Amino acid sequence: MFIVLLSSIFIALMYLETIKKGMPIKRWLILGGLLGPVAWCLFNLHYRRALVRNVGINTCIWRP
Repeated sequence: MFIVLLSSIFIALMYLETIKKGMPIKRWLILGGLLGPVAWCLFNLHYRRALVRNVGINTCIWRP
């Protein structure tokens, strides 16, 4: 029962975060449900790598 509750919480959190950052929704919802908190770390790593790849490595990124 606890695992189902934890999975649904992380699915909701990943949904909100993917909407906010503009990442693919379906992929991260599945990973959020299966991996839980590990998916959050993977999401942030993937977002940062995609941002650096698109903007460039030697640029200043202003994120308020």
